[in-house]
Amino acid sequence: ILSSSAGGHGDDLWAAARHVANLFAHPDKCKALLSPLFDGDSNCDNDCNQSGGDDNKGNNCHPLHGLTVVEFGSGAGVPSWAAMKCGARVVCTDQAIPDRIRCLAESAERNLKDMNVHTDENTYANHVKVCPHDWGNPVEDLLQCLRDDKAEKPKQQVVEELQEQHQKFDVCIAADCIYMPQFHSVLLQSIQKLMTYPHGVALLPFALHGNTDDDKVWDIVPLAQSMGFGVEVLRSEQLTPQSWGMDLKRGLVHMIRLTHSSNHQS
Repeated sequence: ILSSSAGGHGDDLWAAARHVANLFAHPDKCKALLSPLFDGDSNCDNDCNQSGGDDNKGNNCHPLHGLTVVEFGSGAGVPSWAAMKCGARVVCTDQAIPDRIRCLAESAERNLKDMNVHTDENTYANHVKVCPHDWGNPVEDLLQCLRDDKAEKPKQQVVEELQEQHQKFDVCIAADCIYMPQFHSVLLQSIQKLMTYPHGVALLPFALHGNTDDDKVWDIVPLAQSMGFGVEVLRSEQLTPQSWGMDLKRGLVHMIRLTHSSNHQS
């Protein structure tokens, strides 16, 4: 991890980022966390699930292998690097602030060097991208990061081709990004535009920072429902807060999972 970004909290390792990275690193917990991707008639392209059933017993393939993952407000990017090391195709984003994007790009490079990218399980590691994105803004640049071919094409043509092929992101992550309620709407707009239909999953792990009323942070639940998301509140997990002397509440990580409402079962 390398981050010397100026301003904000992009250089802190928050409990929510550690929590989702830990879940990703454990294949069984990861599959449970992303279960809507693998349930029913999902068309998920994960290589581990194509043969199904007992054929995968003893298979070392990770549930994230081959999935497309985008992280919003990445900060130090820990969930992104964990997903990358588990075989995902990752696009890591943060605010369009040069120092933040530079630090994320350097972190991506360092983590790539730490991997053996020539093994089958790391096939997609070299596809990692770092891209600026301010929530609520157009998402064409992020979709363009999913292109496989090297041929130069107009951006709009690339985006249209990806949309025709239903290529968006299987997993969207926003770790500790909802503590400022004024940004809930634009964050959800970006997720809505980028999450694969109908079986995409968005993860919103967060702790309550005390900067505003807790109820205002939780207001993202009815807001997401009003925007057509299926919303589940998963089990909370107590971690050690990131700073000495910090209230334990800052390390209590809650998890909201979003799906498309047509795919959500209460």
